[in-house]
Amino acid sequence: MTRVQHKWLVFASPMILLTLVVGAISAALWSRLADADSDSAPPIDNTPLPVTVTVLGRTAPPAVTDTYRGLVIASKTSELAFRRTGRVAGFAVQEGAKVSSGQLLASLESEEIQARIAMAQANIAEAEAYLAELQAGPRQQTIDAAAADVRRLQAAARLANATAMRQRKLVEANASSDQEYDDARSMLDQQTAALTAAEHRLHELREGTRPEQLAAQRARVQSLQAQLRSLEVDLRDCQLTAPYSGVISRRYLDEGAVVGPETRALKILQIEPLEARFGVTPADAARHPVGTDVLLTIDDVPLPGRIARIEPEVDLATRTQGLFVTILPAPHGNGLVPGRTISLALTADNPTPGLWVPMTALARADRGLWSLFVAAPSHNGSYVIERREIQIVDMHAELAKVSGASVNAGDLIVGSALHRVTPGMQVQPIQP
Repeated sequence: MTRVQHKWLVFASPMILLTLVVGAISAALWSRLADADSDSAPPIDNTPLPVTVTVLGRTAPPAVTDTYRGLVIASKTSELAFRRTGRVAGFAVQEGAKVSSGQLLASLESEEIQARIAMAQANIAEAEAYLAELQAGPRQQTIDAAAADVRRLQAAARLANATAMRQRKLVEANASSDQEYDDARSMLDQQTAALTAAEHRLHELREGTRPEQLAAQRARVQSLQAQLRSLEVDLRDCQLTAPYSGVISRRYLDEGAVVGPETRALKILQIEPLEARFGVTPADAARHPVGTDVLLTIDDVPLPGRIARIEPEVDLATRTQGLFVTILPAPHGNGLVPGRTISLALTADNPTPGLWVPMTALARADRGLWSLFVAAPSHNGSYVIERREIQIVDMHAELAKVSGASVNAGDLIVGSALHRVTPGMQVQPIQP
């Protein structure tokens, strides 16, 4: 051993001894810590994990609805105009005013028509008075005077007849001239004619007015009354009234404007009740006939409605049918106005029955497939999680229709919280 080696050995011996001591102490400490950990660790818990399951095949198919957007409209809309030409005298309402059926809205100047009506009423009064006189017939005093005139003429005729007879005898005796006899004959003829006329006059008075005269006067009265009705119609045409209860939407004219039958004056809307128009598919229109109660929604507020009418043809541009829904008054009031958008939910054809599961029960699998976690019974009476691959046949809302050879009706599937389970894990199924 050289001197250098001896020096290195003398220097290294304390270092080696120190390393050995430190290692022994560390080993003892680690041994004690391991023993302490082993004494404090709890025993392994083999209790099955409770999981909520759904019986496959018992979930009903989802109720499918078709939602449409439409517009709130007035049940009636009318552009009002006067039926005759004239100057606007004034308006009785303004925009936004609520009116009732028959209420006066505006009027034309009508002084000339009122004057003509007064004249027609006077003419009718005169004609009716004359008709009443004809129907009453002549007075008794007039008849008595005519009878006295007949008696007077009868006496004069007898006197003229006697005078003519005497003159004839005197002519035969050559005591009188032929001229005197002719004068007597002429006077007899005159008196006889006057008597005949007086007798006819008396007979006419006693029989009363002729039916032809009464008919002619009645016709005149009716003609005058018809003229009065025509003037009254002209007067009514000078007034613009509400055809139904509603609200005034627009006013197109001011006082003093000269208008005609084609000039719009006011626009009225019937807002009680309001309606909503939707364009729906022909299938939905066929499934929901007139009178069906439906649910409307505006600003997340549900409103009851009833289908009022359906357009009989399909719009070629949109391939939809117009469906009009009457908005029924809500107990709290709805505050709707025409022009607002509104939603309609109609029940569609429900999906066919089958194996429907919640969307939360689906887990992705390989090759584009999906899988379900099934709580399958094991040989020792417990349940074990198994992964079953399936195919999705249909999807609606929060449900999916599945099929596959590895699943059957009655299987217990884990409906949610799939991150808590793994294949092979023991679980305790819990049905809600």
